[in-house]
Amino acid sequence: MSRRLTRRTFIKSTAAAAAITVIPSCLSRKEPAGPKPFDRPISFQSYGMKSEIEKDFPGTLRKVRELGFSGVEMCSPISYKEAGFGNLTPLPPAEIKRQIKDSGLLCKTSHFQAHEMLGDATAKSTEYGAAMGLTDIIMSGAGVPRNGTLDDYKKFAASANKAGQIVKAAGLRLGYHNHSIGPEFDGKPLYDSLMEMLEPDLVTMQFQIASITGGYDIIAYLEKYAGRYSALHMHDWDPQAKSPNPDRTGKIVPIGEGIVDWVALLKAANKSNIADHGFIIEIESRPPDSPFEGLRRSINYLRTLKI
Repeated sequence: MSRRLTRRTFIKSTAAAAAITVIPSCLSRKEPAGPKPFDRPISFQSYGMKSEIEKDFPGTLRKVRELGFSGVEMCSPISYKEAGFGNLTPLPPAEIKRQIKDSGLLCKTSHFQAHEMLGDATAKSTEYGAAMGLTDIIMSGAGVPRNGTLDDYKKFAASANKAGQIVKAAGLRLGYHNHSIGPEFDGKPLYDSLMEMLEPDLVTMQFQIASITGGYDIIAYLEKYAGRYSALHMHDWDPQAKSPNPDRTGKIVPIGEGIVDWVALLKAANKSNIADHGFIIEIESRPPDSPFEGLRRSINYLRTLKI
């Protein structure tokens, strides 16, 4: 028996047919592929602003915030007391945290010298960092003399791994900041040896872009050790610029004014889990250059990039 096609059933059937034809086209719509603006939060390293911080800590933070920065990486007021942070040394870490928060900046990471974080000092410094509100405590070096041997660095790595266990148990993360890739021991760059000796789940890595000054391919290193990095110290390098050191050529310059391929570098960095507070601009300027100007030019350049 045939069914009578009523106006109601006709409307239902045509609506269903329309839905069938429309849904696939809706599902096939995707955001256009291609590079997207680099819009990650950007922090600055406080060491490059040490003279300004020594004069006016809250005012310096507010001024940098106005440039578009989201965070600051501090230096320990204990071990950096004589390097421009002495005015903060008497303050409880919770007060430093409050002043930073009042400026509108976040502070999740700070440099500590190696002797503050190793051996018997680990627990006390970890407690200090936690009171500052940190998530990452970064050793700003290995504390090994310039003429140190590979055995010296092996001892450092063993101590760092032990410290990393204590820091991790406290809910924070210990990190290591390299200043270079070399020197080389038996034809192997020190950095590669340290990457083998430091345990990834105990010591994260903060990569120094200025390592390029030693002639190494820094993008290749970010690729080689993808997944090991949580932060970058960012600046550029002009090998032809007049150096502050009369015996050398080349100078650290604001981002975008040197030879670093920033699109390629940031693509390589994306293969690691760089933290939101891990994109850190470090500009150390000498008079008459202004550190504020270097930070301004650097962040403005980064905001023009598409990755």
